[in-house]
Amino acid sequence: MTFNIVEMRRKAEEGSCPSQCMLGLCYLYGIDVETNYAEAFRFLSAAAEQRSSSAVLNLGRMYAQGLGIQQNMPEAIRHFEAVAKPSDSSDPFSARIELGRIFSHGLGIPVDGNLALKWYYSAIEIATAENDPEEINEAQAYLDNESKRR
Repeated sequence: MTFNIVEMRRKAEEGSCPSQCMLGLCYLYGIDVETNYAEAFRFLSAAAEQRSSSAVLNLGRMYAQGLGIQQNMPEAIRHFEAVAKPSDSSDPFSARIELGRIFSHGLGIPVDGNLALKWYYSAIEIATAENDPEEINEAQAYLDNESKRR
């Protein structure tokens, strides 16, 4: 699938939240444009201000991985937690998986097995066939491993 980047940019600059989010994702992942983290951050931030859960989730990934910005795990966690509640978001599963990874691996913070369990378990609770099977398996493997250790 290819996108009309010129038209998407026009709409994004006019304030269209879906266009801002899509264009931000295009720049973040190099879809039909060169990867440009500054532009990704700019458009995702604009969409996040309009409460796009996908934009907030991907800003969290940028903070977690230090993509074009300084890595900031507390800020990443704040973004992921904002998206982790199903009633507030269309991306709670992905946010919960990201939080499980952060706390289970201690990515930039101390390992916290209890929080990792909480987030992986809550991800499994809301998993559907539409979610990434590898991420479901990741969460289930962590839960299985922890139940054997306890």
